[in-house]
Formats: sequence, structure tokens, C-alpha cells
Amino acid sequence: MAALYCLDSSSIIAAWDERYPPENFPAFWTQMDKALVSGLAVVPEAVMDELDKKSKDAHAWLKQRSEAIVGYETTIQQEAKLILAAHPKLVMVKKVSFAADPFVIATAAVRGLAVVSEEGPGSPAKPHIPDVCRQKNVECMRLIAMIRAQAWVIG
Repeated sequence: MAALYCLDSSSIIAAWDERYPPENFPAFWTQMDKALVSGLAVVPEAVMDELDKKSKDAHAWLKQRSEAIVGYETTIQQEAKLILAAHPKLVMVKKVSFAADPFVIATAAVRGLAVVSEEGPGSPAKPHIPDVCRQKNVECMRLIAMIRAQAWVIG
């Protein structure tokens, strides 16, 4: 199955820690597992790096689905560099060492995917993922839109 979605850490953290905790929503995580293992959804390695600092349990779960993790490929690095050159405020200086946003957008742009992110719009002074996606003509949606598009029934 060709990938359709590139997951941002904000969606994974929101699902794991806030909306669909695995112990309460195992059916959701079964669906997410199928999406990752089948290749429907991917996770950039930069997101894994971010999750390692922000949500250890989600990181450990995703790490077991290594086929879904997209590494720091040259074309993705080049695209991320272009994104940061055009939008230097996308990443706060203090967070550069583990900021996944440019790699999420770059992965989606290079592979023709939709970004799945819980970020809302930012401002010209501090753009967020949806703002940059819009400028790059990359589809951006929230996790609930992906769930609806895939017609997942949870419960």
C-alpha cells in the first residue's frame, strides 16, 4: 500500500497521552498499527527523536514498527534545509537539536503525502506546520480527519 500520511509528533502525543490512551482504546492502536505496518502512514526519524524526549512510551511502541520510520534521506534533508531557509522561525532556536517540524513537512513534500498534525495556524512571525504546508501545497490535516478519511470505527 502506498503511504498517504506523514505523522507529526503532536498527533502521536495527543493520541497516546490525551485522547486515545492504549489501555482505554486498544482498537484505535490496532488500526494505527495496521496503518504503520501496511505503509499507509509513516513517521519521520526526526519525530522519533522528538518522541524519545517527550513521550517515551509512544516512542517505544513506534520503534517496534521500524518499517514505518523514514530516515534522514538526502532528498528529505535537502527539502528540510529549503523549508528552514524560507521559514527560519518554524523552529525555535532552543529546540533545533530535536525539532521535527521541517522534516515532517519535507518528508510529506518529497513523498507526496498529507501531514497529520495537531498544530493550529501560527503567524507570519512564527509559522506553524499548517502555514508552511499551505505555502508548499502540502495537504495538512488533524488526526481526526485521517480517522474519518480511513473510516476507522473505534469501539
